[in-house]
Amino acid sequence: MRKVVLITGSSRRRVGFHLARFLIDNGYQVVLHGKENVELGQQLAAELGEYACFEAADVTSDHQVSDLVDRVVNRFGHIDGLVTLASVWNPTPLLELNGEQVQRQLMVNGLGTILCAQKVGMQMVNQEAGGAIVTVGDWAVDRPYPEFIGYFLSKGGIESATKALAVELAALNNNIRVNCIHPGNILFPEDLPEKHRQEIESVTPTHHVNDPDAFCQTVVFFLENSMATGTSIKLDSGRSLA
Repeated sequence: MRKVVLITGSSRRRVGFHLARFLIDNGYQVVLHGKENVELGQQLAAELGEYACFEAADVTSDHQVSDLVDRVVNRFGHIDGLVTLASVWNPTPLLELNGEQVQRQLMVNGLGTILCAQKVGMQMVNQEAGGAIVTVGDWAVDRPYPEFIGYFLSKGGIESATKALAVELAALNNNIRVNCIHPGNILFPEDLPEKHRQEIESVTPTHHVNDPDAFCQTVVFFLENSMATGTSIKLDSGRSLA
């Protein structure tokens, strides 16, 4: 029987789609998720085949996240993994920043991560085998670049939340583990100019960029390693050191 992994924020042909395909190839059943790109998310699930499906929900809504978890459990009987990729990444110069912009990023990136981990985690509490949750931060929280203060504020707490979730969920079921990945430039936007790509590669110590499989491999490590919990890893080819 395949383990079931819910991937939030996976309704576009981006990292979540690559991860879904990688997990299927490694014997998992995946549930894609999105809020606004529902039709595309359904198309991607169909493209991935019988071991993929799509569910829509607003990750900032208690009610909708609970319903999402219930739908997955009603369909498969269990949830064995969660990867929290749902995120908002909007550049805003400091002088133009307003409270609404900051709040939106806090809601999706911060609260959305917590709600999904809480609801899925409580389902895992009732499963003898527990499960694994992988949260997603950002390599640059320790080296922020301009015009993304709302984003970095919302992502900066993910690692602390991961540790707290790991402690609380393990106390309820010691087979539940929670870990965090801080990805770097694992997948360039399609419209990123070649000059900018080369600049990023040049300031990355190993020059290894644009490799979503590296992220996927790390997710599988955290899904399968029975001793890793409450920890985080920077997947940035050393860029945070440069």
